[in-house]
Amino acid sequence: MDIKIFTDKVETLRPIAESWQQEANNNEFGLLADNVNKYLAELHLVAYGSDSDLLVLYDGDNPVGYIGLRYFDSPLGANRIANEHYFYVIPEKRGMSSIRLLKTAKTLAGMRGCSHIIMNASNLASDMHEKVCGFYEKMGMKLFETSYISEV
Repeated sequence: MDIKIFTDKVETLRPIAESWQQEANNNEFGLLADNVNKYLAELHLVAYGSDSDLLVLYDGDNPVGYIGLRYFDSPLGANRIANEHYFYVIPEKRGMSSIRLLKTAKTLAGMRGCSHIIMNASNLASDMHEKVCGFYEKMGMKLFETSYISEV
């Protein structure tokens, strides 16, 4: 498995995005995940944005996962922070590959001048929320925020 900063056409990520969409459509929040093209457009913005990167995990020539990072200056002080967006690995490739992808994201964030990285654990895309939280804690991360959602 290789991890690279994404420079290809975002369309090559469609199978991963469709896998994410399939998991996300079973959410209990009333949020539709029915537009893969819009999702791919968001990945494109992360991949080619001026203050973001998209790392992609490859099995041979095939992309099997990704993690997007957006960088910002902290409103609390002089720190620069990387904030994860769109961390997803197809189910059959999860495990050590996910660990390598997170470690690479942390390294890249440091290279981009960040002092911290924020990772998100969402209930939207899968029923693995508790496992993801445990994974982040095993990786030395601390609980930072909690979010709630309601239909309006």
